[in-house]
Amino acid sequence: MVANTLCPPNEERDRSTAGMEAYGEQSSSSEIAITNDDPRTEYTFDQFPLDSFDILVDRALDFVDDDDGDGECRTLVDLGSGCGRLCFYAALTRGGMCENKTRRWNVNGVEIGSKLHSLAVKSLERGINNGWFDESSNKDCPSSSQIAFLNGNALQTDDPYYKTDTHINNNIQSLLSKANILFCYSTVWEAETDFNPEISAMLLHEKWSKSLANACSNGCLAVTTDRALNPIHGWKLVERIDVRNPSVWGSTGYISILEK
Repeated sequence: MVANTLCPPNEERDRSTAGMEAYGEQSSSSEIAITNDDPRTEYTFDQFPLDSFDILVDRALDFVDDDDGDGECRTLVDLGSGCGRLCFYAALTRGGMCENKTRRWNVNGVEIGSKLHSLAVKSLERGINNGWFDESSNKDCPSSSQIAFLNGNALQTDDPYYKTDTHINNNIQSLLSKANILFCYSTVWEAETDFNPEISAMLLHEKWSKSLANACSNGCLAVTTDRALNPIHGWKLVERIDVRNPSVWGSTGYISILEK
């Protein structure tokens, strides 16, 4: 469903082009090289392997507080959701009707790029028409998979590449406060300059570690890739797992729980 209908191969060019939105007109110029140290690389688009996503999210589930009683849906947020591929997969494999003693998930994607967000919404409409997703957003546990996408800046700060007010979405902060699991394909996100020897990891920049700690609720599980959240802001590293990721010759997933 995901690979053939929701994010089909014939739309790969559209996804790649949309992923270059932060580079503006420069993305179409063959004379201008895009280097790894360009800060706009943080906004580019890439696809994380579904099997690796399963490994990391399933392990994070082991740390989710299960004291709220049976039959309640949980909230999973993919931060930097791009065209929605991981969200669609998560909703189809984990979303849907809440069953006794079984946790199901309301899946949400947050993407700052308006073009990638538009592609996700277009694919969602396709999924709704096929009956795979529920069009209503006000059900606690819908019979079909519940999924939603938000377009905006999760950091709620001035962004050098997205100036318009349309990218400031206060609903994102509300969503983050409800997140039980936060997934971030953070391999190219801005990091601190120094390697942290205490947890043996490169740390995400403070703008991520601090802002997400402020927005998320106590007990939230965050899964990040190749960069860990800084423990000084309350993120306790509980697991690290090496997973397959052909784009960068393998990734390390860091699972952290917020204790503030």
